[in-house]
Amino acid sequence: MTLQAPALRIRAAECTDLPALIALDSVAADDPRRAAQIGQWLADSHMHVAELDGALAGYRVQHRHFFGEAFIEMLMVAAPLRGHGIGRALLLHAVSCSAGARLFSSTNQSNTSMQRLLAAAGFVQCGIVHGLDEGDPELIYRFATDDVR
Repeated sequence: MTLQAPALRIRAAECTDLPALIALDSVAADDPRRAAQIGQWLADSHMHVAELDGALAGYRVQHRHFFGEAFIEMLMVAAPLRGHGIGRALLLHAVSCSAGARLFSSTNQSNTSMQRLLAAAGFVQCGIVHGLDEGDPELIYRFATDDVR
């Protein structure tokens, strides 16, 4: 018997993905504002999804509202699938789509899992913002490229 590795595919999100996106998001289950935000991100065409064997496994929201630079606003992987390379694949897809342009992201200081993921994907911490979440500063990261404008 031959075991086949699961097939991971990243694609632009579609309107029909909305229920699955809300279902996989660990915040949306308890926060209707997040569900509405997911709908807005989808309507604005800022989302890419990761499919694992045809089922949604995660998503990434990216825009250019961070001082005109590409910024990954949200990266979410379904809780049971975390630690299996889906988040890294979504980050590396963002890097490949940025074609050498600067790419930023951020995470709370308390989110050490995301900090490790960003570092493993080649991002370096480049700043900090206090006051967004009281007592939990937001760490800013930039993808480390040799071509910094």
